Amino acid sequence: MKVVGWDREGRPRCQQHRPGQRREIEEICSLLHSAGVGLDTPVLKNLVAQVLPQPSQQRGVLVELARRPGLLTGEGAHGSTRVVALINALLEQGAHGVTSPACPFCHRLVALKYRRDQLRCCRGCYDEARMEPCSACGQPARVNSRTHGGEPLCCSCTRRDPVNHELCAGCGRQALARHDTDGRPWCRRCWRDPLAVCSVCGILKPCHFTGTDAPRCSACTARQNTTPCSRCGHDRTVLVRSPDGDPLCESCSRRREPCSRCSRTRTVYGRAPGGNPLCKVCYPKNPISFRECAQCGRHERLHHHGLCPACAAARQLHDLLVGPEGMLQPRMERVAAALAASPPTSLLLWLGRPGTHRMLGILASGTGPVTHNAIDQLPRSKSISYLRAALVAHGVLPARDEYLATFEQWLPRILREIPDPDERAIVKRYGTWFHLRNLRRRARRRPLSNGQLITASHDIRAAMRLLNSLREHGSSLATCTQADIDLWLADGNRGRIIVRNFLTWCSLRGYCRPLEIPPHTTSRGLEMLPDANQRWIISKRLLTDVSLDTVDRVAGCFVVLYGQPISRIAQLTIHQVNDTPDGMTLALGVEPLAVPEPLAGLIRELVRTRRGYAALGHTDAHAWLFPGARAGRPMSAQHLGTRLNRIGVRGRAGRNSALMDLASELPAVVLSNLLGIHVETATAWATEAGNTRPDYAAEIARRSQRKHRTEKR
Repeated sequence: MKVVGWDREGRPRCQQHRPGQRREIEEICSLLHSAGVGLDTPVLKNLVAQVLPQPSQQRGVLVELARRPGLLTGEGAHGSTRVVALINALLEQGAHGVTSPACPFCHRLVALKYRRDQLRCCRGCYDEARMEPCSACGQPARVNSRTHGGEPLCCSCTRRDPVNHELCAGCGRQALARHDTDGRPWCRRCWRDPLAVCSVCGILKPCHFTGTDAPRCSACTARQNTTPCSRCGHDRTVLVRSPDGDPLCESCSRRREPCSRCSRTRTVYGRAPGGNPLCKVCYPKNPISFRECAQCGRHERLHHHGLCPACAAARQLHDLLVGPEGMLQPRMERVAAALAASPPTSLLLWLGRPGTHRMLGILASGTGPVTHNAIDQLPRSKSISYLRAALVAHGVLPARDEYLATFEQWLPRILREIPDPDERAIVKRYGTWFHLRNLRRRARRRPLSNGQLITASHDIRAAMRLLNSLREHGSSLATCTQADIDLWLADGNRGRIIVRNFLTWCSLRGYCRPLEIPPHTTSRGLEMLPDANQRWIISKRLLTDVSLDTVDRVAGCFVVLYGQPISRIAQLTIHQVNDTPDGMTLALGVEPLAVPEPLAGLIRELVRTRRGYAALGHTDAHAWLFPGARAGRPMSAQHLGTRLNRIGVRGRAGRNSALMDLASELPAVVLSNLLGIHVETATAWATEAGNTRPDYAAEIARRSQRKHRTEKR
């Protein structure tokens, strides 16, 4: 007869006398009841039927439980995979008297999926038993593959073995490859997951499991594979597990040991030969962190995938700028060249930002040339300003005044907030023909500053607040009276008087009746240094203290010695410095200003060593005396002011004190010509300082007029 099964004693059974499935399930449930699991019979029958669906599995587990009852109380490593699965299912149902089996070799409570010495064990202990000295590197490791001669190879040496390498379809280099659905080989750097609509977030992006009904992107996969960390308690992705099998997140899994170089207890970043731990500060200084780049062959600290920072940055930049066809378009070649001029490490940091990926992807997928207008259409982010500065510095885009362009883009956006069309039209005319025209006229003489932009925007916002307040009180610009304006000024702070320009402009054009608002009060002479000698104390420290940065020393001297505003200092160029054998002169105004030593020596050092800290598109082909963080652009006045405050130089107080002292000794016209301030401003300072010759400028003007008439005769 044909054997279709075996009974509990191992005797064969035919088709007519095959063992009964229901009988094995009932006997397994009986054994579980006798072990005191505390579950009802229907629940146990359903659980056993799900875990052990085949009759052969039921009979095998029944035999194992009958022969060794201790399998349920901690000896599960001696059983089969189905016994372990039954134990885990019972624990999930909350059974009593059942113990999860531990690895018999390392005693950890982990999944026992492997067999060693006729016992169930974890992956680590299984690999430990199979370790052999690698034939390539000589290190004891798990055998991943073998050579043609049967010699063992570890995983790392298997990946480096040229026999396992193929020509990448993307970059053409020999590397360990993985194949796409068309069978084309791709190296690790060129491989991209296929595009699909993520089943979790619903966004079209590279996804895993694209061949199934539930593709998932990397972000959603990471979020779904989270569990509470056993150390910090946060719900995060499990990176490793503790010796007891408890999950640990990335932060908690970092081991802290005394560094073998600096002896400080820090997170272990790497290990020297012999297993000595190294912290993040000491590891880059150790020769072990330097290797040969797989692409250029230079011996330095690598970035990733065997590439140095320069090769890795060039590779990532190329991948982000290629078009839909997978090739770098001619219109993007100059963009790539401008960005490639950046320091490699800085470029890698900039390319690693999500906003940069999105921005460069939009530029690469376009069809038109890269222009200022095309960049203005990109999603607003801080990276755009650095990209634009790099392209302008390398000649890809023409230079333009960014503060003026910012105001031109800001004005239409802010006007949309005005609900009334008539009021919107008035504010539009005011912003266009008063502020925008003034800004354009000033931009033709010198680059605008951030303070000028803020002043114009605050003025327009104040006008909008006034119109909104009048509308709420049942009035309007055409019907408001002096009492309405006085009430509006009394309800707010003194900052509301900046609306004076708007009301004056409106009254001259007939939009409202003549109204009076107090003029702006000047801060001239109000904010001064507390002591008259402090100006010279600060200048002496700046000239002699070599521990200070040259940038701070020179800028501070321009404030306390020549009364220059920080916004103008930041925009000085090397063309304004004339160094001759007879001495150095500085062109701040119409007449050159002689610069004595040792300040002249500091300026020479600054001109010789000036170098901005631009992280993107760095270039030294510019004339700025104080280069900033954006390629080809000067340092911002805000940053320069912060640096001076850090060393105890207050910009406004130092400038006011310097102008007050200079105005008390020099005629106003001389002060105006040397320092580049308006003659009326210089006259006001002279009057404030108590100068007894306020008519000197007028007398000089009359002399020049008489001399001119005489020459004509």
